Amino acid sequence: MNLYQRYLFRQGLWPVLTTLAALTGLAVMTQSLANIELVADRRETAFTFVWITLLAMPQIVALILPVAVFIAVAMSMNRLVNDSELTVGAAAGMSRRQRLTPFVRLAVYALLINLVINLFVQPVAFREMRQTVYDVRTDLAASFMRAGEFVDLGASVTFYAREVGENGVMRDVFIQDGRGAESRAYAAAQGLITRTERGPVMLLQQGQLSQTDEQGELTTLAFERYEFDLAAFIDPTAAFFFKESDRFLPELLDPTPTDLARARGAASLKAEGHYRLSAPLYNLAFALFAASAFLAVEHRRTGYVRFIVLGGALAMGLRLLGFAVQAAASDDAGFNWLQYAVPLFGIAMAITAINRPDRLIRRLSGGPRRRAA
Repeated sequence: MNLYQRYLFRQGLWPVLTTLAALTGLAVMTQSLANIELVADRRETAFTFVWITLLAMPQIVALILPVAVFIAVAMSMNRLVNDSELTVGAAAGMSRRQRLTPFVRLAVYALLINLVINLFVQPVAFREMRQTVYDVRTDLAASFMRAGEFVDLGASVTFYAREVGENGVMRDVFIQDGRGAESRAYAAAQGLITRTERGPVMLLQQGQLSQTDEQGELTTLAFERYEFDLAAFIDPTAAFFFKESDRFLPELLDPTPTDLARARGAASLKAEGHYRLSAPLYNLAFALFAASAFLAVEHRRTGYVRFIVLGGALAMGLRLLGFAVQAAASDDAGFNWLQYAVPLFGIAMAITAINRPDRLIRRLSGGPRRRAA
């Protein structure tokens, strides 16, 4: 790039970074709302909440990056046009292609960053997030260890511990179990949550079991040690496995039988894999749509708002079409080629508009054929 093109590149770079930061911040705030209830119910720390939110950011950045590129290119080119800097470049003998190159280069860098996020960063982050969420949902100690509180475990079980020690030992434990035909009550001097081959249990020591049978008779049994099964209180949605969004590209395009058993089918995995490869192309398409709003028409003193809005509507329509094609490919792998065709069609359409401005003007205004500078 020559000095002027480097200047144009810098004019587009900072708006991309600023817009991306603003849009990502807004999306992260929205995403964090979904994690507040999970973390609050389990009495987790603020660090866990922040960590889960940060791990969701790679996918958010990948989705927002093309939009940030469009906004940044439109903003920077609008300023350059208003200050007549693009006109100065044209007067100096630079073609539309030469004036467009810095913004295309910016879009290509965004494309490469998006590709790296899709293929490497997102799977690593989502696997860690899946493990963290699994640990939170299966952390029974967080549900039980509330000193001096009666905790409802489902509709028929109530738990109470007077005191919780630093090592997790609970003292003066009481459990009311109203499940089934017989009602049971456990009172123990100590309780400790531990894991066995059968699953998690609460180990009760030095206590007694009181129960009523079907005839309503009360019986009491003293025990030195008793294991109260906790498997029924684990969140049934907390099964640990990797979803399509957590997998690396080889696992998506060449799945093993185990991968297929955990997925909706081979078509769903392949659709996700081809989406990871094709989605970065929208960065280039969006940049060209924004640039075509200025370079596909001659200089207009009234501004370019109408063309920017038109370019934005076409870009968003193209992206929605891409999502629709991905959904269709999840059911039929034969649609996967369209995941590449949609953004490439948008790129070709924007390039055609930039190189044939007279046709675009004629369609929009019905006026005579004119050539842009």
